[in-house]
Amino acid sequence: MRARLARLRREGAATKDAAATRPPPGVPLETSAPSTPRARVERRSGPPRGLCATGGHLARLGRFGLDHRHGSWRLEEALDVEPADFALLTGDGSLAELDLAGACYLDTETTGLAGGSGTWVFMIGLGTFAEGPRAPGAVPASFGVWQGFLGDPAEERALLAECAERIRAHSGVVSFFGKSFDRHRLEDRMRLHGIEPPFDEVPHLDLYHPLRRLYRAATDDGRLATMESRLVGVRRADDLPGSFAPEAWFDYLAGRPHALEGVFRHNLDDVLSLVTLAAHLGSTTRERRADGSELGEPAAARAAGVARSLLAAGRRPEALVWLDRHGERSRRDGEAPAARRPLEVLRADTLRLSGAAAEALDAYRALLDGGEDGFTAHCLLQLAKLLEHHRRDWSAALEASRTALALVERRHVGGEFARLRAEAVGRIERLEKRVGRDG
Repeated sequence: MRARLARLRREGAATKDAAATRPPPGVPLETSAPSTPRARVERRSGPPRGLCATGGHLARLGRFGLDHRHGSWRLEEALDVEPADFALLTGDGSLAELDLAGACYLDTETTGLAGGSGTWVFMIGLGTFAEGPRAPGAVPASFGVWQGFLGDPAEERALLAECAERIRAHSGVVSFFGKSFDRHRLEDRMRLHGIEPPFDEVPHLDLYHPLRRLYRAATDDGRLATMESRLVGVRRADDLPGSFAPEAWFDYLAGRPHALEGVFRHNLDDVLSLVTLAAHLGSTTRERRADGSELGEPAAARAAGVARSLLAAGRRPEALVWLDRHGERSRRDGEAPAARRPLEVLRADTLRLSGAAAEALDAYRALLDGGEDGFTAHCLLQLAKLLEHHRRDWSAALEASRTALALVERRHVGGEFARLRAEAVGRIERLEKRVGRDG
């Protein structure tokens, strides 16, 4: 009974605490408090430090030298990249001429993940090397960060209008998952105020997708924190988790002690990481940084990602070079044969499609010597195809097709079963007629 009463008292206290942290009227209740335990963060009363009033809203301005290090990379390394890498790795041809020196680097803080009018964008971080148009070949003097802040919901239109104007003044946008999140949250709020969103007017490099495509085999997830730690050496100290940002803003609006300083710092680090990650991505195919040093690990995963991107672009000869690099690097790293196998099969398929029939035959035979797995039936059928059309050895092709059919019926299910079985049966029927006729 005593334990039950103690628990009821604790629950009652928690209910009162939750009521005390409600946002003021007119501010949405969703995500007003994080679902994770409260972090040990610095809280202060009053407005955040260093804010200035500009254009009817508040903002914090920062400036960094080009030699400023964020993690193990300097900001100026973004000025020496291969823009063609952006087009290749995203499949977006509009990025082939993207000038990172003239782009803006966008990250927002919002009150939730949902779209529509119920989600507020209360902080907008925009980093730029150059304010406005830049003369071709001119080297920027520094990197500036504008952090627009919604100190009062009544200032929202002014904040969004300046954000749109700043984006339009630059040659492109760089973000991380921004095409799926930041852009749409801003567009929703801009349209509420009759502001024309600027995003359709400029190329948009979303770093999430190409980095995930390149390094998914070597990273646990595609989060910004994972990529910045693994690729550009960023280690954040006392970082305020993003889930606490809405609470900090609601606390500020209600006049309570708040953790907005941590939100500003988190947003600034996000913007700086966009610069160094863009520099890394733009150095992918040359695999060297601006100072000539190697791009570093994970090199095998990068080779696989580049190869897949080249194949998607129809550039098979170049893809084969990167597939060979992947094979060398994965064996050097001691990667298990089963993990290497998908790329080895892809290499054999690429050789066949490139017309290198003799090399493809050797590659498929080597794969078949590696034991039976989910790729074996496919390799047998491709081997049969080469034996039939390149070697004109119809008996050997028929034997390979029959072996493949037996394997399909024993091992595969669903749509893959239907596809492989249809291919095997069709090939067997055709080869049996040819063998019988010639025999």
